[in-house]
Amino acid sequence: MSKEEFEIYKKKMYEEYSKVLAENLLIPYQEALVRAEDQIDTIWNEDMKKGKNYGYNVISTNNEHVGRIWVFVNYSSKKAFIYDIRIFPKYQKRGFAKSAIKELEEILKKEKVKFLELNVFGNNKVAYNMYKNLGFDETNINLMKGFQKQRVVTLPKFLRFLETLFLKSGYRIVAIEMRKKLK
Repeated sequence: MSKEEFEIYKKKMYEEYSKVLAENLLIPYQEALVRAEDQIDTIWNEDMKKGKNYGYNVISTNNEHVGRIWVFVNYSSKKAFIYDIRIFPKYQKRGFAKSAIKELEEILKKEKVKFLELNVFGNNKVAYNMYKNLGFDETNINLMKGFQKQRVVTLPKFLRFLETLFLKSGYRIVAIEMRKKLK
């Protein structure tokens, strides 16, 4: 991935990660967006002092761009950390993430890296199971408990005018997203 592609990717990460934060932490989307931008920028700037960030495009055997990976390598501690692995929706559940991680492992082994780490949100059971099948072990578990009953509705962008109505009815707006149906 070129430097320009990686900068575009990083900006896209703000949006994608904020949706994940909003959904998993049950916070408003705008708060999640600020948090996502801050975390990504902090990670980026801190990491640049300790090692190197790499962005890889995930390419299928017939040369289709099916996803991307952001990995940080700290050569002095011989550890790498996958900050993001994203397979585009129409290519999911075809083994691309698993293959990409295996290929990344081979690259890291050649560079004398001894450990590969990552985080996975508790509600992402598919990814969790894939990581476990790839040999990743749990090293810590964070738990959260809310004390209020959460009522969550995800609105498409064209229905944002309903946001006020839902807020007045006691709902918290967590994430606003629109998905196109794939044929």
